[in-house]
Amino acid sequence: MDQVRGQDLKKAFSAATSCLEEYRDAINALNVFPVPDGDTGTNMLLTMRSAVRSADSECPDDEEHSAGTVSSALASGAFFGARGNSGVILSQILKGFSDALDGKEYLTANEVEPAFRLAYSSAYRSVGNPVEGTILSVIKGASEALKDIQTEVRSMLGTAYKAAQDALELTPQQLPMLKEAGVVDAGGLGVVVLIGGLFQSIAQNGATQASDLVDLTDLSRFCGTNDGATKTDYLDATVEQEWGFCTQFIISKANEQDLNLSQVRRYFQETALSTVVVGDEQNIRVHIHVEDTGPALSYAASLGSLSEVKIEDMDSQNVEFASNESSETLALAVLPVVQGEGLARLFMDSGCPGVIEGGQTMNPSVQQIMGAARRTGAKDVIVLPNNRNIILAADQSAVSDSSIHVIPTKSVPQGVSALLVFNPEAPWQDNVEAMTASLTEVTSMEVAVAIRSTKIDGIEVREGQYIGLLEGKLVVADNTAEQALKSTLILAGLSTDAIVTIYYGIDKNYGDARFVASELESEFPGNQVDIIEGGQPHHQYLASIE
Repeated sequence: MDQVRGQDLKKAFSAATSCLEEYRDAINALNVFPVPDGDTGTNMLLTMRSAVRSADSECPDDEEHSAGTVSSALASGAFFGARGNSGVILSQILKGFSDALDGKEYLTANEVEPAFRLAYSSAYRSVGNPVEGTILSVIKGASEALKDIQTEVRSMLGTAYKAAQDALELTPQQLPMLKEAGVVDAGGLGVVVLIGGLFQSIAQNGATQASDLVDLTDLSRFCGTNDGATKTDYLDATVEQEWGFCTQFIISKANEQDLNLSQVRRYFQETALSTVVVGDEQNIRVHIHVEDTGPALSYAASLGSLSEVKIEDMDSQNVEFASNESSETLALAVLPVVQGEGLARLFMDSGCPGVIEGGQTMNPSVQQIMGAARRTGAKDVIVLPNNRNIILAADQSAVSDSSIHVIPTKSVPQGVSALLVFNPEAPWQDNVEAMTASLTEVTSMEVAVAIRSTKIDGIEVREGQYIGLLEGKLVVADNTAEQALKSTLILAGLSTDAIVTIYYGIDKNYGDARFVASELESEFPGNQVDIIEGGQPHHQYLASIE
């Protein structure tokens, strides 16, 4: 096929998105750290679905459209629907592809190499400190393989697909952490799948015999323990959707039949968003986000007795501050991204007009960040991402809206530290400078349960253990969350005059945190230890030292 029409290009990207859906779980499973944060595949898929949705809207099938128009619509949809760092980088790959096809009626062999070259350069520019062994290396490998060759579109995509696989195979040698964990780069696999999907669709469109067809099953060598179970219903419900109803309850055993924690967790993972299911055979606490609470509650009631049922409309909460007349007169507002009722209350009690619901495994899109910023009614808005995987999306929202300014907070403790120096009377420029400077004054820690066994930085981790991360680096693995927290705090260089803040999560309580605080106060006299109910899912504890 020497010329790819706009409609065929749209079809090819749609097919590539379907391939990404097929490999979504496998990509998620490649997360280096064994924490509930394996959302690279999900973020890339939701970004691509936003891209395809935009192309379907702007370029309907009942009309002819140029390749340039289709690629522009794809790039626009990806830009506003980008989620997480991988989604933002992917949106920039599509932008480069679109730039190369600007004004072009067809995708021909003349445009393939420039499209990949601009995709790679656009992706590299989107990252402040590009690192080899990542998604960037894979798109770079595909691009460089196309230099000085020009055959036909199908053949060139085949070359790019093979080169992308070769580049992906090298990522563990480029990034020691990947090698130690025994995985290839997750985002890199996502790019390989997308290129393979494009190649498969276009090759099939021009195939004259069975041998011309492309089979993606050869990617299984990159996928580890992938079981191929794609949560289609979950993904369908998530695209272009806010967070729905925050629904919490406890299921208690009501007869002789023990509760099955794994079964309940699996059910809600497949039917809900931001799923947190913890407990034992007697009691299970559930915290989910759903559009319709009825089926969730009916299912839970069929298992046992329900208590502590609490339902909140997160969509309404996210826009509630828009109806506050005082917000319309704000010159400057701070808008944090947080997960957990306690953390949301902490920020709002400290003067934030609202919060963006999101965080670990639940990364808001660029469009959602922009929408929340507009709803504050403030002339300028300072966004606190509070998560490494949300910073790029926040930055991308600021690129599109000059009233949005981003403090690159990588954790909730950093967000709290930045908020403490916020001065609503000062210009946004002064606040950004002061708030950014404050990030160096706090050391952040996280404690989460390991969802698989691995070895990172010489530390052996068994599935089910609790791991401590210090400034994003795994430093501890222990059998209790409290000991993991204490050990991580000590490794952070705890002195006798530090201010320690512990935020306990949804499946912990004040007594658990108080136990750790008492030991710290005994071993390190003079410390001030503050305990805050965070209610955050996925992390048993967040902590900071100032």
